[in-house]
Amino acid sequence: MAPPPPPAPAVATEAGESVEIGSHMVGSVVLLADVKDPTFSSGALGAGTAVEPTEGKLYAPADGKITVAFPTGHAYGLRTEDGLDLLMHIGMDTVELDGKHFEPKVAKGDTVKRGDVIAEFDIPAIKAAGYPLATPMVITNSKKAAASVEDVQVSGASVTSADSLLKVALKAKANA
Repeated sequence: MAPPPPPAPAVATEAGESVEIGSHMVGSVVLLADVKDPTFSSGALGAGTAVEPTEGKLYAPADGKITVAFPTGHAYGLRTEDGLDLLMHIGMDTVELDGKHFEPKVAKGDTVKRGDVIAEFDIPAIKAAGYPLATPMVITNSKKAAASVEDVQVSGASVTSADSLLKVALKAKANA
């Protein structure tokens, strides 16, 4: 198991401050544009990236609070301490599994630290059921909260939960 990542930077309050968002999985990087779902690949839900998992765990990519935890265990929302709203969706159309092969480890309202396990899932069973597992992580408020979002890793790169995936230049917070 990889050592825990360094602590996240303090809450940002100035425009232009950059934060890094960690990997939400162990696996290979897939560019968001290459995800086989137009809602994600078009960027309609926000800027981000994806990982094809090689380990059946979803990790917290930053310190924050769980804002969404689908009862089916396939998707989670996280508001980072920097005010970014992240959506992590394990695979495509996996809501149709109705929770089968997913084991949530958090609930809405829980506070998590970068590297905490959010959910576990059975990769072979989900693939055998015919579902792709490339897992997007998008910043749903990226237009409002981020001046820019850059991929830190290249397509195909191997990553762990200790690696960073995105570098985000923050816009000034309201009432800052």
